[in-house]
Amino acid sequence: MLDVDIEDQLVEKTGGKLQLTALMQKRLVELKRGARPLVVIDSVDLQDIVVQEILQDKVVLAELEANEVHFFEDARKLKDGSSDDEKDVYGSDLKKVKEERIKELSEFLNPTKE
Repeated sequence: MLDVDIEDQLVEKTGGKLQLTALMQKRLVELKRGARPLVVIDSVDLQDIVVQEILQDKVVLAELEANEVHFFEDARKLKDGSSDDEKDVYGSDLKKVKEERIKELSEFLNPTKE
């Protein structure tokens, strides 16, 4: 259990409770898989190590890549119904649209390093 003051500092450093939770979870997994701690503290508790790493700015969440940002923007447009691309799709175009979406999704899930 985290102290309220420490939790507030962590939330402020990470930008929100969801970001804090994601960062702590990802870093705990790394430490459990054998990654070395980035800070020296007396505690052997992994949560204490992660808290100190965040407070000392040793770990941060990575920014979304450009293709991820566009993917989420497109998903938001489709959800809101504000996309003009999908309004005039009929019959034979559906197969083409479906193939394009599958290709986009596969590129998103399997990015190629250039």
